Amino acid sequence: MGKTGEGKFKDLFDGNLRKIWKEWELRAMVLFTLDVQIVLLLLGNRRKSSHKVWLRVLVWCAYLTSDSVATVALGILSSKLGEASEKSSQLDDNIKLVALWAPLLLLLLGGPDTITAYSLEDNALWLRHLLGLSVQAAATAYVLFMAWTSSSLSVLSLVMILVGLIKYGERTWVLWLASKDKLRESVLTPPDPSPNYPRFMEEYSLRQAEGYHVTADEIIEVQVPAVLYANGGLSNIAGAQDTQCETTVQLTVKAYGLLEIFKRLFVDLILSYDDRDLSQSVFKDISWKDAFQLIAIELGFMYDLLYTKAMLLYSVWGFRRRFVTFSLTLLVLALFSVAEKYPNSSKVDLRITYALLAGIILFEIYSILILLSSDWTDVWLSVHNKSCALHRAVKCVQLPKQPRWSDSIAQFSLLRFCIKENPLVCHDILKRLNINEKLDRYHYTDFEKVPPNLKEKIFGYVKAKSDKLEKPTDTSHIGRVLRGYGRSDEMWSTEGEFDQIILTWHIATELCCHSDRLDELVPDYRLSMLLSRYMFYLLVMYPFMLPSGIGQIRIRDTFAEATKFFEDRPIQEQAKSKPKAEESGAGFWNPSGKRSDKAVCRSQEALRLACKMLLEVNTEVPPAKVKGGRSKSVLFEGCRLAMVLNKPADIRLKWEMISNLWVEVLLYAASQSRGDCHAHQLRRGGELLTHVWLLLAHFGLTDHFQMTQGRAIAKLILR
Repeated sequence: MGKTGEGKFKDLFDGNLRKIWKEWELRAMVLFTLDVQIVLLLLGNRRKSSHKVWLRVLVWCAYLTSDSVATVALGILSSKLGEASEKSSQLDDNIKLVALWAPLLLLLLGGPDTITAYSLEDNALWLRHLLGLSVQAAATAYVLFMAWTSSSLSVLSLVMILVGLIKYGERTWVLWLASKDKLRESVLTPPDPSPNYPRFMEEYSLRQAEGYHVTADEIIEVQVPAVLYANGGLSNIAGAQDTQCETTVQLTVKAYGLLEIFKRLFVDLILSYDDRDLSQSVFKDISWKDAFQLIAIELGFMYDLLYTKAMLLYSVWGFRRRFVTFSLTLLVLALFSVAEKYPNSSKVDLRITYALLAGIILFEIYSILILLSSDWTDVWLSVHNKSCALHRAVKCVQLPKQPRWSDSIAQFSLLRFCIKENPLVCHDILKRLNINEKLDRYHYTDFEKVPPNLKEKIFGYVKAKSDKLEKPTDTSHIGRVLRGYGRSDEMWSTEGEFDQIILTWHIATELCCHSDRLDELVPDYRLSMLLSRYMFYLLVMYPFMLPSGIGQIRIRDTFAEATKFFEDRPIQEQAKSKPKAEESGAGFWNPSGKRSDKAVCRSQEALRLACKMLLEVNTEVPPAKVKGGRSKSVLFEGCRLAMVLNKPADIRLKWEMISNLWVEVLLYAASQSRGDCHAHQLRRGGELLTHVWLLLAHFGLTDHFQMTQGRAIAKLILR
């Protein structure tokens, strides 16, 4: 009796497919490991200048799978060697060739220079990676021992084990150096036992006994980082009086010198007043453009320290190690090419071996080019005053400079999120899986480039506060903006918790925006919208970057109230009842200030109708009296504020006040944030809040400056 279709399929699976899988499982894993390393090499460093979620997800998947797959491949390889040695005391040619893959996999486990840690938590797990290094090195040694012969291939394997140990050891070492405790320890100054007080007093007493009138005077030494004297002295660093714009190299040297001081902020250490004075001398005379560029370079250095091999690479020994690994790998490829090949080895495995060696060589070349193209190399060449010929030679091989951060700010609108005018595909299915809300937040997040006039406005605000010695360390500064424009009656909107202020003013700004429908001719209009949606984005997506409060509870309650409001009054019914003259949507402008297409126009029309519906609600009675203290929603507090702001007034003055208020909100949020939170955000393309935080610190407007640093030298004066 013939077999059924199911039986034939089972035989096919048990026979051919299983045979193919057994033959290709090791090859597939080795090639997959190589492909993953290519992804990490090319994209690992791009995330510091990109806000794209797909890029972070791709790098995250590659980072997690690279170690796992390589480890499994080593296990399969050692298992194959064990089976082969059991069957015969003499290993076949193909097994001897494949044994070379073990040290190559160990080398790939060391990872590219562009990424060592996906997040700061990976640095804290350096002990786990040290254990992994030990286990993988032992497994590689076992494979080499099982396949050892007196042939040249075994010697080449031994050389590649050395290269692999250097690369994997570098990765583990860097993770240890970038861990929070070790990083904090490295930036601390050496212990200072102070001058010998007993000896000084002995001399003091001796001089008194000799009949002298003795007084003790004090001389303070101010320590300035040596790098700040590079490139022509401190005068060049503090800002050129004749030229407003400095070269990028000069700014890079400045940024490196300041980083040596201000990287302590990222590990929650305090600075001295001398550090503040030095930083202020750098920033007081430079333009807003140079100031933000300097901070971007500084944060780029910090990203490299936390997430790449920069701590080990950019040193004399780092260059030597890279030369050794590259030279040895190139030598192995050359010797392997001319060495006697095993006649019975598989051509596929031979090609894979060549692909691994060639791929590793290309990785090394690309890594060297990245090393030479980095800001670290520019600093080294400038500080050590290398010859012009060397400068030109390095310039010839440098790759184009990558952006140092995304230079963008996220935008999140409460109304757009609640009316769901552009729902996700399969929204109902996602809702059943209880992942719809998280995905919706990403779906309704947009990004806009930071406009130059916003940076200029922020810099002017910070500089003015520095001149007045006014720190933005409490919310009273937000209320002063209203008082300065004669809006004392609206002070209630700035007297609650900080998250309540953001939420209330975000709703009011949205309602005023769609009521006025202005264009880019009123610059404060656009700046207000950008800052409003950015601060609300931080409150929704990254509340840990803002002062603590009940923001998450307040947001959930406000979302719930707004969603219920629009469910009871569907936008579609309102759209059908509006006059036809309004249907064209002519005159709509999106937040970027450019004329909208049809899709954006429909979205803007839906938002305008939503705003109109909210503004039609009578808020004569304060909402808090109606709902009590149970619900923390501030939806109609925002509506009440918007109605007051929409009363007839000078439209330009109104938006100037709103934009100034949002700048104060941004400055207060930055002054209260922690360094470790900003370190986390560097891998997500950076945040404007981080740049403002560091700008405030450079002007001495944060609470990080709490001690004197100059060393006192006592001197006896005899009369």
